[in-house]
Amino acid sequence: MSGQDQKQVLADLYERYYVAGFRANDVGLINRIVHYPLAYIKDGTVRMVDHFPVDPAKLKAELGWDHSKDWAFEVIAVGERQAHVNAYATRCRADGSEIERVQGFYAFKKIGNDWKMFALADIVF
Repeated sequence: MSGQDQKQVLADLYERYYVAGFRANDVGLINRIVHYPLAYIKDGTVRMVDHFPVDPAKLKAELGWDHSKDWAFEVIAVGERQAHVNAYATRCRADGSEIERVQGFYAFKKIGNDWKMFALADIVF
């Protein structure tokens, strides 16, 4: 499979499981593309976690987050066994006003024939 094909596979997986999991508050759906332990990089620290470190429903309730806009997803590098991905979005309230922007870095590795996320870093600004 070509690098371009692999990029499309990763984009499809991200949309199908990660984005859909956040929209539906379904960590089980997100977990379908995560390999644990997951390296979670946040606020200058690295933690190895055995569960997804973000609860979409709790985050939405805390922020008043209704939806996101300006989604961008970019596979910045892909090899035979590893890929690096950047994603961006703006979180918004139901009235469309902006709450914050978020950028995530994700590292994926091939396990068998499947891509699985093994590292996540996010920055909110």
